[in-house]
Amino acid sequence: MNKFKFNFRKNWFLLAIFLLGLVYVLVPGPESIYEVPAVPYSLKSIQEGDTFQNKNIAAYYTNYRRAFLTFFYKSYFEKQLIPGLPIPLITLNHPPELAGVYVRDQQESTFLEEYTRPLRESLFVNGYEPLVENFIRRRQADKLGNNIIYNGELYATKTTVRYYPTLAIFRVLVYLGIWAAGIYLYRLFRSVQKKY
Repeated sequence: MNKFKFNFRKNWFLLAIFLLGLVYVLVPGPESIYEVPAVPYSLKSIQEGDTFQNKNIAAYYTNYRRAFLTFFYKSYFEKQLIPGLPIPLITLNHPPELAGVYVRDQQESTFLEEYTRPLRESLFVNGYEPLVENFIRRRQADKLGNNIIYNGELYATKTTVRYYPTLAIFRVLVYLGIWAAGIYLYRLFRSVQKKY
């Protein structure tokens, strides 16, 4: 078995990948929702459940639609880790019914997207658009029924953003565990290969 001992000095390419990955998991990200930007030209919700009652959540009333809102947050999250350098994200489009699980209980939703960095944090963007809901349910509605009324103003969308940060120590532990498992499996494969 010692013949197949993994040596990082001989495998400089793997060492470089390991160090790049370690930097990736160690670079600090936002610590809370307060570091995530608000929707431009929006009104922040102070309704129950949209503020301190749920950790790392913020909601905004706006006239922007889904395409702009998802682009806005995805662009921010891609460029946020290392400013100016977009790091690809995994984008997951969840059914709106899961908003009660990922965002908050009793959350109204017509779309729910998640932006996540592997081994790091996730950002959920939930939107509620009465116009879309009325269209899906084939309900007739006038201008009032196709908008949200908040503080006497009409808004097309309510966007709720939920941020799930991670601690650096746990990211490092998981990362080291992945490498340890990979090295172990490599050594096991080599020993089995030698026997057969």
